Amino acid sequence: MTSFVELQNRFVAAEFAALGLEPGWQVLQPASLLPLEDEEALWSFFNTIPADSLIYSPSGGDTFFAAYSALIDSLEPISNPLDPIAVAKRRLNEWGQRPPAWSVDYMGLVRQLAAAPHVKFPFISKAESNAGFWGIWGGSASTSGPSAQFAAGNVSGQFEFQHVLRFSPTPSNWYVSSALSLAHGTTSGRPWNPDSPIDWQSTFGPQGNMQRFVAGLLVVSGMKLQYTSNATLSKDDQQLIQANQTEGIWPYYLTGTATSTHIRFNNLGQMTVEITSEEDTPIVIAASVLTAAQFVG
Repeated sequence: MTSFVELQNRFVAAEFAALGLEPGWQVLQPASLLPLEDEEALWSFFNTIPADSLIYSPSGGDTFFAAYSALIDSLEPISNPLDPIAVAKRRLNEWGQRPPAWSVDYMGLVRQLAAAPHVKFPFISKAESNAGFWGIWGGSASTSGPSAQFAAGNVSGQFEFQHVLRFSPTPSNWYVSSALSLAHGTTSGRPWNPDSPIDWQSTFGPQGNMQRFVAGLLVVSGMKLQYTSNATLSKDDQQLIQANQTEGIWPYYLTGTATSTHIRFNNLGQMTVEITSEEDTPIVIAASVLTAAQFVG
Protein backbone atom coordinates (compact mmCIF):
# COMPACT_ATOMS: atom_id res chain seq x y z
CA MET A 1 0.00 0.00 0.00
CA THR A 2 1.34 3.42 -0.93
CA SER A 3 1.78 5.83 1.98
CA PHE A 4 1.22 9.57 1.64
CA VAL A 5 4.95 10.19 2.13
CA GLU A 6 5.69 7.78 -0.73
CA LEU A 7 3.08 9.55 -2.85
CA GLN A 8 4.68 12.92 -2.09
CA ASN A 9 8.19 11.63 -2.83
CA ARG A 10 6.97 10.25 -6.16
CA PHE A 11 5.30 13.53 -7.02
CA VAL A 12 8.36 15.61 -6.14
CA ALA A 13 10.58 13.27 -8.18
CA ALA A 14 8.24 13.55 -11.20
CA GLU A 15 7.92 17.32 -10.82
CA PHE A 16 11.65 17.95 -10.45
CA ALA A 17 12.44 15.67 -13.41
CA ALA A 18 9.91 17.55 -15.59
CA LEU A 19 11.41 20.88 -14.51
CA GLY A 20 14.99 19.70 -14.97
CA LEU A 21 16.01 20.29 -11.35
CA GLU A 22 19.16 18.66 -10.06
CA PRO A 23 19.56 17.28 -6.50
CA GLY A 24 19.71 19.88 -3.75
CA TRP A 25 16.29 21.49 -4.17
CA GLN A 26 13.94 21.61 -1.19
CA VAL A 27 10.15 21.72 -1.36
CA LEU A 28 8.30 24.69 0.11
CA GLN A 29 5.45 23.50 2.29
CA PRO A 30 3.22 25.38 1.70
CA ALA A 31 4.16 27.02 -1.57
CA SER A 32 4.48 30.77 -1.10
CA LEU A 33 2.47 33.43 -2.89
CA LEU A 34 4.74 36.47 -3.03
CA PRO A 35 3.15 39.73 -1.80
CA LEU A 36 2.91 42.39 -4.50
CA GLU A 37 6.16 44.34 -4.93
CA ASP A 38 7.49 43.20 -1.55
CA GLU A 39 11.27 43.02 -1.90
CA GLU A 40 11.85 42.10 1.72
CA ALA A 41 9.48 39.11 1.50
CA LEU A 42 11.27 37.92 -1.64
CA TRP A 43 14.78 38.43 -0.26
CA SER A 44 13.88 36.79 3.05
CA PHE A 45 14.10 33.43 1.25
CA PHE A 46 17.76 34.09 0.45
CA ASN A 47 18.43 35.52 3.91
CA THR A 48 17.30 32.25 5.50
CA ILE A 49 19.92 29.67 6.43
CA PRO A 50 18.04 26.47 5.55
CA ALA A 51 17.92 23.27 7.55
CA ASP A 52 19.23 19.95 6.25
CA SER A 53 15.87 18.64 5.05
CA LEU A 54 13.77 17.68 2.04
CA ILE A 55 11.45 20.53 3.05
CA TYR A 56 12.59 24.16 2.96
CA SER A 57 12.62 25.64 6.44
CA PRO A 58 14.87 27.96 8.48
CA SER A 59 17.60 26.26 10.50
CA GLY A 60 16.49 28.13 13.61
CA GLY A 61 19.77 30.04 13.91
CA ASP A 62 21.01 33.30 12.47
CA THR A 63 20.02 34.80 9.16
CA PHE A 64 22.62 34.84 6.36
CA PHE A 65 23.13 38.60 6.80
CA ALA A 66 23.51 38.43 10.58
CA ALA A 67 25.87 35.44 10.51
CA TYR A 68 27.95 36.92 7.68
CA SER A 69 28.16 40.33 9.41
CA ALA A 70 29.32 38.75 12.69
CA LEU A 71 31.84 36.60 10.84
CA ILE A 72 33.38 39.48 8.88
CA ASP A 73 33.49 41.65 12.00
CA SER A 74 35.47 38.94 13.83
CA LEU A 75 38.07 38.32 11.09
CA GLU A 76 41.47 40.03 10.92
CA PRO A 77 42.40 41.80 7.68
CA ILE A 78 45.96 42.33 6.48
CA SER A 79 47.31 45.80 5.71
CA ASN A 80 46.65 45.51 1.96
CA PRO A 81 43.47 47.55 1.20
CA LEU A 82 42.60 45.00 -1.51
CA ASP A 83 42.56 42.18 1.04
CA PRO A 84 39.09 40.50 0.77
CA ILE A 85 38.50 40.83 4.51
CA ALA A 86 39.34 44.53 4.46
CA VAL A 87 37.05 45.04 1.48
CA ALA A 88 34.25 43.10 3.20
CA LYS A 89 34.54 45.18 6.39
CA ARG A 90 34.42 48.38 4.35
CA ARG A 91 31.38 47.22 2.36
CA LEU A 92 29.45 46.31 5.51
CA ASN A 93 30.31 49.65 7.09
CA GLU A 94 29.07 51.46 3.98
CA TRP A 95 25.89 49.36 3.96
CA GLY A 96 25.08 50.45 7.50
CA GLN A 97 21.78 49.52 9.13
CA ARG A 98 19.83 48.90 5.94
CA PRO A 99 18.17 45.48 5.63
CA PRO A 100 20.02 43.09 3.30
CA ALA A 101 19.17 43.22 -0.40
CA TRP A 102 19.90 41.08 -3.43
CA SER A 103 20.69 42.01 -7.03
CA VAL A 104 17.16 41.55 -8.47
CA ASP A 105 14.04 43.11 -6.94
CA TYR A 106 10.38 42.04 -7.11
CA MET A 107 9.67 43.75 -10.45
CA GLY A 108 12.83 42.22 -11.88
CA LEU A 109 11.52 38.80 -10.84
CA VAL A 110 8.17 39.54 -12.48
CA ARG A 111 9.87 40.51 -15.75
CA GLN A 112 12.01 37.37 -15.75
CA LEU A 113 9.02 35.20 -14.88
CA ALA A 114 6.91 36.65 -17.73
CA ALA A 115 9.59 35.57 -20.21
CA ALA A 116 10.10 32.12 -18.63
CA PRO A 117 8.94 28.94 -20.42
CA HIS A 118 5.68 27.04 -20.05
CA VAL A 119 5.82 23.56 -18.48
CA LYS A 120 3.20 20.80 -18.36
CA PHE A 121 3.72 17.30 -17.02
CA PRO A 122 1.63 14.25 -16.14
CA PHE A 123 1.75 12.46 -12.81
CA ILE A 124 0.65 8.92 -12.02
CA SER A 125 1.11 7.04 -8.74
CA LYS A 126 -0.16 3.47 -8.83
CA ALA A 127 -1.14 1.93 -5.51
CA GLU A 128 1.21 -0.77 -4.20
CA SER A 129 2.26 -2.54 -1.19
CA ASN A 130 11.26 10.65 4.70
CA ALA A 131 8.83 11.86 7.15
CA GLY A 132 7.72 15.49 7.49
CA PHE A 133 5.34 15.86 4.56
CA TRP A 134 1.78 16.93 5.22
CA GLY A 135 -1.30 15.01 4.09
CA ILE A 136 -4.20 16.14 1.89
CA TRP A 137 -4.62 19.56 3.53
CA GLY A 138 -2.04 21.86 5.08
CA GLY A 139 -0.75 20.61 8.42
CA SER A 140 -2.69 17.33 8.31
CA ALA A 141 -1.18 13.98 9.22
CA SER A 142 0.10 12.01 6.26
CA THR A 143 -0.02 8.57 7.91
CA SER A 144 -3.65 8.29 8.97
CA GLY A 145 -7.21 9.30 8.16
CA PRO A 146 -8.30 10.35 4.68
CA SER A 147 -4.71 11.19 3.65
CA ALA A 148 -3.64 7.56 4.03
CA GLN A 149 -6.75 6.36 2.19
CA PHE A 150 -6.23 8.87 -0.63
CA ALA A 151 -2.56 7.94 -1.13
CA ALA A 152 -3.40 4.22 -1.20
CA GLY A 153 -5.36 4.68 -4.41
CA ASN A 154 -4.13 5.31 -7.94
CA VAL A 155 -3.43 9.04 -8.10
CA SER A 156 -3.06 10.66 -11.51
CA GLY A 157 -3.37 14.07 -13.09
CA GLN A 158 -1.94 16.90 -15.17
CA PHE A 159 0.16 19.71 -13.72
CA GLU A 160 0.76 22.87 -15.72
CA PHE A 161 2.55 26.18 -15.14
CA GLN A 162 2.26 29.03 -17.62
CA HIS A 163 5.73 30.22 -16.62
CA VAL A 164 8.55 28.51 -14.71
CA LEU A 165 11.63 30.44 -13.58
CA ARG A 166 14.83 29.53 -11.79
CA PHE A 167 15.44 32.76 -9.91
CA SER A 168 19.02 33.21 -8.72
CA PRO A 169 19.92 36.77 -7.72
CA THR A 170 23.20 37.48 -5.93
CA PRO A 171 23.66 39.39 -2.66
CA SER A 172 24.00 43.14 -3.06
CA ASN A 173 27.01 45.31 -2.15
CA TRP A 174 26.98 44.28 1.51
CA TYR A 175 28.46 40.91 0.50
CA VAL A 176 31.98 40.01 -0.70
CA SER A 177 32.11 36.43 -1.95
CA SER A 178 35.92 36.22 -1.87
CA ALA A 179 35.93 37.05 1.85
CA LEU A 180 33.54 34.19 2.65
CA SER A 181 35.55 31.91 0.34
CA LEU A 182 38.80 32.83 2.10
CA ALA A 183 37.27 32.15 5.52
CA HIS A 184 35.85 28.81 4.36
CA GLY A 185 39.14 27.74 2.76
CA THR A 186 41.24 28.58 5.84
CA THR A 187 40.54 26.32 8.80
CA SER A 188 42.96 28.05 11.19
CA GLY A 189 45.28 31.03 11.38
CA ARG A 190 44.67 34.40 9.76
CA PRO A 191 42.11 35.73 8.93
CA TRP A 192 40.61 33.96 11.97
CA ASN A 193 41.09 35.91 15.19
CA PRO A 194 42.37 33.57 17.93
CA ASP A 195 40.68 35.74 20.59
CA SER A 196 37.22 35.52 18.98
CA PRO A 197 34.66 32.79 19.79
CA ILE A 198 33.84 32.73 16.08
CA ASP A 199 36.06 30.20 14.33
CA TRP A 200 35.90 27.79 11.40
CA GLN A 201 34.14 25.08 13.40
CA SER A 202 31.49 27.38 14.85
CA THR A 203 30.83 28.76 11.36
CA PHE A 204 31.22 25.90 8.87
CA GLY A 205 31.60 22.82 11.07
CA PRO A 206 28.93 20.16 11.82
CA GLN A 207 27.25 22.46 14.36
CA GLY A 208 28.15 25.68 12.55
CA ASN A 209 25.71 28.49 11.78
CA MET A 210 26.61 28.80 8.08
CA GLN A 211 26.48 25.24 6.77
CA ARG A 212 23.99 25.81 3.93
CA PHE A 213 22.71 28.66 1.77
CA VAL A 214 19.74 29.31 -0.52
CA ALA A 215 21.14 29.82 -4.01
CA GLY A 216 17.91 30.01 -5.97
CA LEU A 217 14.15 29.72 -5.98
CA LEU A 218 11.80 27.92 -8.34
CA VAL A 219 9.07 30.44 -9.09
CA VAL A 220 5.98 29.67 -11.18
CA SER A 221 2.84 31.50 -12.29
CA GLY A 222 -0.36 30.57 -14.08
CA MET A 223 -0.72 27.28 -12.20
CA LYS A 224 -3.36 24.88 -13.53
CA LEU A 225 -3.62 21.35 -12.18
CA GLN A 226 -6.12 18.56 -11.89
CA TYR A 227 -5.69 15.17 -10.26
CA THR A 228 -7.87 12.25 -9.17
CA SER A 229 -7.51 9.35 -6.76
CA ASN A 230 -9.53 6.19 -7.32
CA ALA A 231 -9.56 5.52 -3.56
CA THR A 232 -13.04 5.41 -2.04
CA LEU A 233 -13.46 8.01 0.68
CA SER A 234 -16.29 7.79 3.20
CA LYS A 235 -18.83 10.58 3.62
CA ASP A 236 -17.13 11.52 6.90
CA ASP A 237 -13.74 11.74 5.19
CA GLN A 238 -15.22 13.80 2.36
CA GLN A 239 -16.70 16.26 4.85
CA LEU A 240 -13.41 16.41 6.76
CA ILE A 241 -11.46 17.27 3.61
CA GLN A 242 -13.93 19.94 2.56
CA ALA A 243 -14.00 21.42 6.07
CA ASN A 244 -10.21 21.82 5.96
CA GLN A 245 -9.95 23.06 2.37
CA THR A 246 -9.10 26.56 3.62
CA GLU A 247 -5.79 25.19 4.97
CA GLY A 248 -4.66 24.53 1.38
CA ILE A 249 -4.75 21.26 -0.55
CA TRP A 250 -1.94 18.91 -1.70
CA PRO A 251 0.55 19.29 -3.30
CA TYR A 252 1.15 23.03 -2.84
CA TYR A 253 -1.27 23.88 0.00
CA LEU A 254 -2.01 27.29 -1.47
CA THR A 255 -4.39 29.75 0.16
CA GLY A 256 -5.36 33.30 -0.71
CA THR A 257 -7.42 35.22 -3.22
CA ALA A 258 -4.92 34.70 -6.05
CA THR A 259 -5.65 30.96 -6.10
CA SER A 260 -8.75 28.85 -6.56
CA THR A 261 -9.31 25.29 -5.34
CA HIS A 262 -12.27 23.07 -6.27
CA ILE A 263 -12.86 19.60 -4.81
CA ARG A 264 -15.55 17.19 -5.94
CA PHE A 265 -16.44 13.58 -5.19
CA ASN A 266 -18.24 11.15 -7.47
CA ASN A 267 -20.83 8.66 -6.25
CA LEU A 268 -18.06 6.16 -5.41
CA GLY A 269 -16.38 8.67 -3.10
CA GLN A 270 -13.45 9.24 -5.45
CA MET A 271 -11.95 12.71 -5.21
CA THR A 272 -10.97 15.10 -8.00
CA VAL A 273 -9.10 18.32 -7.22
CA GLU A 274 -8.63 21.35 -9.49
CA ILE A 275 -6.30 24.19 -8.49
CA THR A 276 -5.56 27.34 -10.48
CA SER A 277 -3.69 30.56 -9.78
CA GLU A 278 -3.63 33.99 -11.37
CA GLU A 279 -1.10 34.28 -14.20
CA ASP A 280 0.57 37.42 -12.85
CA THR A 281 1.09 36.15 -9.27
CA PRO A 282 4.52 34.60 -8.56
CA ILE A 283 4.48 31.42 -6.47
CA VAL A 284 7.63 29.96 -4.91
CA ILE A 285 7.45 26.16 -4.85
CA ALA A 286 11.06 25.09 -4.17
CA ALA A 287 14.43 26.41 -3.03
CA SER A 288 17.90 25.43 -4.27
CA VAL A 289 20.05 24.74 -1.22
CA LEU A 290 23.84 24.47 -1.45
CA THR A 291 26.38 23.44 1.16
CA ALA A 292 28.88 26.10 2.18
CA ALA A 293 31.54 24.41 0.02
CA GLN A 294 29.26 24.51 -3.02
CA PHE A 295 28.15 28.08 -2.33
CA VAL A 296 31.65 29.55 -2.12
CA GLY A 297 32.66 27.59 -5.21
